[in-house]
Amino acid sequence: MSEDARPLPEPSWFLYRGTGTPMIPTERDRRWPAPPAWRAFAGVPHEPSPPPDDVTATRVLGPVEVPWPAAPDEVMRVNTALRLRRPLLVSGGPGTARSAVAHRVARELGLGRVLRWRVTGASTLGDALYGPAGGGTIRLGPLGTALLPHRLPRVLLVDGLDRGGFDLPEQVLGVLEDGEFTVPELLNRTETGAGTAVVHTWETGGTATLRDALVRCHEPPFVVITTGNEADLSPACDQQCVPLVLPALTTGQLTALALARFPTMAEEPHARMLAALVERLLRTADIDAPGTLLDVLHLLDGGALGETWEGNEVEAALDAAWRWAAVEGP
Repeated sequence: MSEDARPLPEPSWFLYRGTGTPMIPTERDRRWPAPPAWRAFAGVPHEPSPPPDDVTATRVLGPVEVPWPAAPDEVMRVNTALRLRRPLLVSGGPGTARSAVAHRVARELGLGRVLRWRVTGASTLGDALYGPAGGGTIRLGPLGTALLPHRLPRVLLVDGLDRGGFDLPEQVLGVLEDGEFTVPELLNRTETGAGTAVVHTWETGGTATLRDALVRCHEPPFVVITTGNEADLSPACDQQCVPLVLPALTTGQLTALALARFPTMAEEPHARMLAALVERLLRTADIDAPGTLLDVLHLLDGGALGETWEGNEVEAALDAAWRWAAVEGP
């Protein structure tokens, strides 16, 4: 039996359903799985609930009222990563919406705003943990903030880890395996009492109180690592993560994305234009199909073509919108 044909576990095993619809918090809490004993951490959960899902999630996923469901393989692998408390390593070609996975999990499970770390060739582990914030204060980076002791995990998006230095992936995974780190600059500070110090968090206006200069998680963050296959990660890195390979989006998925943002595209003559646009995107190599689709539809929705897509002029109208969206030259 092929991997795609294997039956999925009973739905009760799933916490994340991939429906795009937020879960009832009491039901989520009742069903939240305990971690493996070897990945349980000792941080005391005293941090407040994180900021709620924000405009970034709406920009990435669209409105909550029009959910965009996940593929079955994503559902299986996200639940595996959640139960094992292991990072999810997401790969795929251009336009496969790798980073959207993190936002989908955070929205559905009510885990708050996604903490995002965009990795570049100059990125270091220290950048992700903490740094100076001026005036002698310290600001935790996205990874440092994710490791604060929250009752439920924060969602951390490590975007483009393959763009970093050779040792960076294993350094990041090492900190996640430890579940804690020390801020040496705070070891001699006692700002709010015996052995405690207040630091800024990655989120604007956020603060946290550290004891003995230690950041120690209660629930390890749910980490989504994306890679564009620009460089190979080490075998050790691959073995510590749950892999998820996202295929190119299908006709049905692109159409659903379009209709979630532009419901009027379901009506004629717009539906014929949408079908022609999706078909062209699917046969064009090395293109961000979702991004291009939404750009072209935004032009059309704003009346850029007037009535020229009426009648039998769909292809001519599409040619014009295609050029205006900078997909190809005139």
